[in-house]
Amino acid sequence: MRIKNIFKLGVMGLYGAAVGAATLALTVAVDVTPVAAHGERSQEPFLRMRTIQWYDMRWEPKVTKVNDIATMTGKFHMAEDWPRAVGKPERAFFNVGSPSPVFVRLSTKLNGEPMFISGPLVIGRDYEFEVKLKARIPGRHHMHAMVNVKEAGPIAGPASWMNITGSWDDFTNPVKTLTGETIDTETFNFANGIFWHVVWAGLGIFWIGYYVARPMFLPRSRVLLAYGDDLLLDPMDRKVAWGVAILTCALVWGGYRYTESKHPYTIPIQAGESKIDPLPIEPNPVAIKVTHANYDVPGRALRVTMDITNNGDTAINIGEFTTAGVRFVNALGREHLDPDYPRELVATGLTLDNEAAIEPGETREVKLEAKDALWEVQRLMALLGDPESRFGGLLMTWDEEGNRYINSIAGAVIPVFTRL
Repeated sequence: MRIKNIFKLGVMGLYGAAVGAATLALTVAVDVTPVAAHGERSQEPFLRMRTIQWYDMRWEPKVTKVNDIATMTGKFHMAEDWPRAVGKPERAFFNVGSPSPVFVRLSTKLNGEPMFISGPLVIGRDYEFEVKLKARIPGRHHMHAMVNVKEAGPIAGPASWMNITGSWDDFTNPVKTLTGETIDTETFNFANGIFWHVVWAGLGIFWIGYYVARPMFLPRSRVLLAYGDDLLLDPMDRKVAWGVAILTCALVWGGYRYTESKHPYTIPIQAGESKIDPLPIEPNPVAIKVTHANYDVPGRALRVTMDITNNGDTAINIGEFTTAGVRFVNALGREHLDPDYPRELVATGLTLDNEAAIEPGETREVKLEAKDALWEVQRLMALLGDPESRFGGLLMTWDEEGNRYINSIAGAVIPVFTRL
């Protein structure tokens, strides 16, 4: 009778394993369309405005075929006004945000050096990055640069749409191993992975099925609370438990020994950290001090009052204010605007109370207004509900010779409902 019960339980476990295997096979076989974009707008404004400030972003080309190479390049500034509520970037990792693995990342360089593990980034300094991507899944994809910061999470930069044409079936990703063998990582050991999924799923289903076929969980719980576990365990239960334990250990040991013999040369997961110096500090004759800022709620406009000092030898003009990837530009800024930058992130509502150039040696109070519906569309006006109601961004000026100067500005912001 006992043998019959064990056989019954085993059949139930195998049946469950078959169902699990069928479900896994169906998941692999069915073409699941990835989502079109992400929820970067749901990130708090202080994360997007006052941590990592992105500029000079490029996505090239905008259209690639499966197996072709695309690049994402740009720079970012680690803002001096780093929020107190966000962990410092003592361990950070440069990443790429996409709706799924639509591209394969081939390499990442930070200031010209490879970055494949995390490391510290310096607040107040700038970094330049280059990411090479290999097109994998056809479609129209929203691609971000991103930095993952320990105790802060992912900090996404501006995104652009990148298109991939062709067929996913044509994708290959050949890699040459240390032993000289060339493998395609897209399909390498696929059957082996399915096999181990089925094995472990089957073992788990059998273990659960064995006890489910006996008194169910709630009656067993009541007996356990009332009388202890002596009534629940009989010699056969212990034998089954020992058998499953021995089988599990045998599978682990056997799999390990097989892998060691099949792949004798392996590289462990790297646990160190990258040591990448920030970009050199370039001479900047422009000094800025923010004295007042408010956000006009009905007008969707940020107004900043600041004292700007020109310590250079030529006059300068303000052309752009960028924050959270949104670029507010005036006529001068439009002249220097990259035509391939995502148009949905460009606003022409940058105005000044005095458009005249700031002469060498002059200190002037400047009232700047960045006005556009993008404050609402990008959900940046939610900064008024943050524990720290502060704004941040990059102010860009140009001199008469076309040299650009970038200043990171920040300050407290007050919500208003009438123009002050």
